[in-house]
Amino acid sequence: MSMSPPGSPIGSVRRSLLLRLQEEIYKSGWPAVVALADSDRPALYTIGPEGRWVAVVAMWLGSSWWFVWGKNGQAVADSPETAARVITGRGSADLGKVPDLVRRRFHPRGDQVAPAIPRPHARVA
Repeated sequence: MSMSPPGSPIGSVRRSLLLRLQEEIYKSGWPAVVALADSDRPALYTIGPEGRWVAVVAMWLGSSWWFVWGKNGQAVADSPETAARVITGRGSADLGKVPDLVRRRFHPRGDQVAPAIPRPHARVA
């Protein structure tokens, strides 16, 4: 299957990848639901091996599409069968790209405190 780069309608590609992953998770007997399916940022929710809900997103990273979840969870999106096994705890995956992604996330510096937002409706008469 040809994986389209981010020049194509990105929400459509993400949705397609997550729906393929959902099918594979179903085949293994696990529940899975795709939320925000009509948006450009859909997410798949399933139950991980510890019994907790896991949110999975599809993202373009480097030169390919990846399924990414949690702190280090990832699997290349061109193999939803493998990704389903990893997400449900029945396999392992390469952890090479997620740490690069995490390093690029915003991290506050110094002793910054978020400003208080006035809430006029918070007062009780």
